[in-house]
Amino acid sequence: MSQKIPERLEALRKLNSSRQWVNNDLYRLMFKEDLYIIAYERIKSKPGNMTPGTDGETIDGFSLSTVREIIEAMRSESFRFQPVRQSFIPKANGKMRKLGIPSAKDKIVQQAIYTILEAIYDSPQTPYFCETSHGFRPNHSCHTALREIREAWSAVNWFIEGDIRSCFDEVDHQTLVSILRKKIKDERFLNLIWKLLNAGYMDLHGARKDSLVGTPQGSIASPILANVYLHELDEFVETLRTKREKGKVKARNPLYHQLSEKKRRMAKQGKTRTREFRELVKRLRTLPSVVVDDPHFTRLKYLRYADDWIIGLCGSRKLADEIKQEMKDFLKEKLKLTLSEEKTRITNAKAEEAFFLGTILKIGNGENAKVTLCTSRSGKKVKRRSTGWETVMEAPMPKLTKRLSERGFCTAEGFPIAKAGWAYLDTDQIINLYSSINRGIQNYYAFVDNWSKLSRIQYILRYSLAKTLAMKHKISLPKVFKRFGKNLTIVIKGKEGKKDREVSFHSNQNWSKDRDAFQGSTAPNVDRVRMATQMRTRSKLGLPCCICGESAEQIVMHHVRHIRKLSHRREPTGFNRILRKINRKQIPVCGSCHGKIHRGEYDAVKLTDLAYIPS
Repeated sequence: MSQKIPERLEALRKLNSSRQWVNNDLYRLMFKEDLYIIAYERIKSKPGNMTPGTDGETIDGFSLSTVREIIEAMRSESFRFQPVRQSFIPKANGKMRKLGIPSAKDKIVQQAIYTILEAIYDSPQTPYFCETSHGFRPNHSCHTALREIREAWSAVNWFIEGDIRSCFDEVDHQTLVSILRKKIKDERFLNLIWKLLNAGYMDLHGARKDSLVGTPQGSIASPILANVYLHELDEFVETLRTKREKGKVKARNPLYHQLSEKKRRMAKQGKTRTREFRELVKRLRTLPSVVVDDPHFTRLKYLRYADDWIIGLCGSRKLADEIKQEMKDFLKEKLKLTLSEEKTRITNAKAEEAFFLGTILKIGNGENAKVTLCTSRSGKKVKRRSTGWETVMEAPMPKLTKRLSERGFCTAEGFPIAKAGWAYLDTDQIINLYSSINRGIQNYYAFVDNWSKLSRIQYILRYSLAKTLAMKHKISLPKVFKRFGKNLTIVIKGKEGKKDREVSFHSNQNWSKDRDAFQGSTAPNVDRVRMATQMRTRSKLGLPCCICGESAEQIVMHHVRHIRKLSHRREPTGFNRILRKINRKQIPVCGSCHGKIHRGEYDAVKLTDLAYIPS
């Protein structure tokens, strides 16, 4: 096994730790067999790879011969990306979502391009991308962005919610390549990216359409290309922040400090038990210690997740309008993108609500300041004045209820109803589907301040599940709870009628608020370059046929879409029985055995008939 590609990627990352470094001779990496093996190992298990592209091919039958064909085309610079196959799937609101399905071979090349670009722009030690960017990046997520707002955005006066109209469909190709040229001086590699951008798509009538603008629909490389494009916006906001911020600290509130001094004198005189002292303390708690709208103090916060961005401003409304206009001008002049005037809002952080990444944002809860009990760094319980300027995050309950209604779980008013489309499924499948929805919503919104209100969502899903089971078994709702219990549990029996496992509806019982319950805080940083070495080592490409043991030149990988998506009652049929037993969706076979699998000639083969079991 060659270590050259992992070592070269590691070298790329180290070189690009210098922001001024410019990369040359990248195209030669596209001649390395190991790069494509690493790319294959990263994407091989995704079910979408079994969906054919415009060439009618899937990842089933991928082999080292395929890799060598790609490399030969790369050497002669004759490689061409196939137009993606366009498809539409229905959305819950009745509209259609557009999908782009590339060919399997193109996905491998796109993943190879992505791997190189990631080493240049997004290494874990010193990424070129700004830390204000959280979309489509390793160890970044919606929760890392929201955690940043929770921890560092208190006391902002205004939110500017940004919306770029059809951002990914309007990316200008010429501008994107000129941005790439800042870090890449290899015209052959840039020409390959040009080919990717101009691949086009096949419409529903089979006619080819050119892609004049926009990142390639469905391309693996599109997310990082979009981040490269919008990184220019991140850097512009950083210059804007440097230009606009002023003042070291806010000015002291004269009235607060006057009353604070009076309180100190009264305490020294022993008047702490008087009514005047208590009234003084009560008034102090309602006053900020600094001038809230200090014109000599300005701070600007910024975050972006993909094409959604938000600015938190500690300053005036006039300044917020100026910043919005500057953002609009930059997007139009430099990136050829349009800021949506209707959806780009400036909201008062104290009096109105902003909306970012599915979460309602505001500053303070509108109540009077109060004293709260908290734990100091030494672990001692102390009283703290709550000034009402903390960041408040809430789950959008009306929107969540509306989404459940659109998906058939409840009426528009939030009354649970049966989901008829699921009644034909097995009982354990129905319970698992409802549990996954409830668990997903609760995992995402675990940090919100109105956490207890999500019990209403759980109620809707629980009773919708009960009504769906009532429809399936043709019994009344009380009989559903009598048969399956309060937690809607079914016991799955295995061989000889013995209990195998239980499947229950995921039901949360603890509704205590935890404002720091963000996901990803303890996740280890995954080093993808070092992982690539392990992927290359474990790859089954090129191993002997696991059925007949032949070490033929034409060893291919037999793929299936799923091996586990079957109910407990239904057993897999044909050769899939073997794959399920060894828990693999891909195995190396020779061309002859691969044909026999698809013709059904190996449907009766046993595990003991294999030449070896790929581990």
